[in-house]
Amino acid sequence: EIQEHTIINANESPYNILDFPSVREDFLKGLAELKSYRYPDPFAEDLRKALAEYVQCRPGQILATNGGDETISLILNTFINPGDTVLVHTPTFDIYGIDATVLGARVVHVPDDDGYCRNAEKLQQAIADMQPKVTFVCNPNNPTGSIWPVSVIETLLQTADNIVVVDEAYLEFSGQDSVIPLMETYDNLIVIRTLSKAFGLAGCRVGYGVAQKEVIDALGLTKLVYNLNILSQNAALAAMDYADEILAHNIPPTLAARQHFMDALKDVPNLTVYPSATNFVLVRVPDGPAMVKALHDADICVRSYKAADLKNCLRITITTDDVVRRVVAVMTEEAKKYA
Repeated sequence: EIQEHTIINANESPYNILDFPSVREDFLKGLAELKSYRYPDPFAEDLRKALAEYVQCRPGQILATNGGDETISLILNTFINPGDTVLVHTPTFDIYGIDATVLGARVVHVPDDDGYCRNAEKLQQAIADMQPKVTFVCNPNNPTGSIWPVSVIETLLQTADNIVVVDEAYLEFSGQDSVIPLMETYDNLIVIRTLSKAFGLAGCRVGYGVAQKEVIDALGLTKLVYNLNILSQNAALAAMDYADEILAHNIPPTLAARQHFMDALKDVPNLTVYPSATNFVLVRVPDGPAMVKALHDADICVRSYKAADLKNCLRITITTDDVVRRVVAVMTEEAKKYA
């Protein structure tokens, strides 16, 4: 039996929300009313309202962007000059450091403690010592899956004189509250969210930044005028109209499959499975390239890393139970070679 390629290296959802009859109908109705010759609404005002309702803030506190990646880029383009310091914990999402470096910033890394445990005290101390222009906290963190409670983020905000960015791309999987309400108290907080993960709209590229209105207005000055096309705005509006239904369908099976995956591998010798609050799990294996090859030979593509602090680690996107079973079978078999 020939298995189709299983691509689980980008933390994509296995669910197409246009397969929901209600969402599809909503999307097609919107599509029928679109005028292709008109430029999109520069600030996606209808979507702003819908997103604001979803995260319970005001529309003026939202900036809709071409994926969360654009939000990251806009933040750095708005606040960073060459020579400024950008602070990150590490390992984390590498785009923060890449974008900052391109702009001539000095990127400072606060490494995790053993076992990929982030050290909040160390990060807070680094903020106090150097008052970086921008600090990035990925929460839950990609690629380790760890999450800090809201209280830890608040401590960092209290310590920082400048911008603290909290990237909540994976928040929907965590069952934890967003830090968005903290922005009412802290004008230096910017939260990044996305529809790519839990809502499965990765191909439409819809993300958003949430902050006090003055910060959002500042970010808006540096964006491309028409950054979010009409088709993406339409798809995102359809998703927001049925947000509860989509999340109720997508999240529980993902969390159940994640538990199944972690339970199946936790007692396999030579494998270390790190706890996760997301739709992916980081696993340390004896020989990264060999495990990647074994999975590849079974038509499974996973994310591996060149960075020294992630040596021999694979990040496995959790999709369906069937995929989990196949991945577990290959990894268990391969790990036996190192017994």
